[in-house]
Amino acid sequence: MMISFRLLVSFLFCALLACAQNRAQVPWWNSPVASEVGLSQAQTQRIRQIVHAYRDRLFDARNEMQKAEAALDELMNDNGMTAEAAKPIINRVAQTRANSARVFLEMSTRIREVLTFEQWRQLVQRWDEVKGKKVPDALITPQ
Repeated sequence: MMISFRLLVSFLFCALLACAQNRAQVPWWNSPVASEVGLSQAQTQRIRQIVHAYRDRLFDARNEMQKAEAALDELMNDNGMTAEAAKPIINRVAQTRANSARVFLEMSTRIREVLTFEQWRQLVQRWDEVKGKKVPDALITPQ
């Protein structure tokens, strides 16, 4: 279970890799990375469908999180702020962050289902190269 979680986290970083490497903010499945890992047209189309299906939920979750964080910022900058008054806002921030992460993770796992294991390994290795680390074989070898 922990290995699966680590792989999922690595996948998320791969998704962020596209933004970090690509100034035009083109997703990795629309960049040269797609051909490097051998993404087929059908896979690319399926990934686009998944992202499209999650787009509104991702935007809504992010916006709700930003609103909650803004409310917390406002409270923290209030001269009369108390820890008791902050509790409900802190809970709201935590809840919206968790929801945002959950929606993103759901989408990411759906995208992962489209990839073959070898494509997945190549994406993890690609991310590793960008970050200058070596992924332990235990994280990319099937159990």
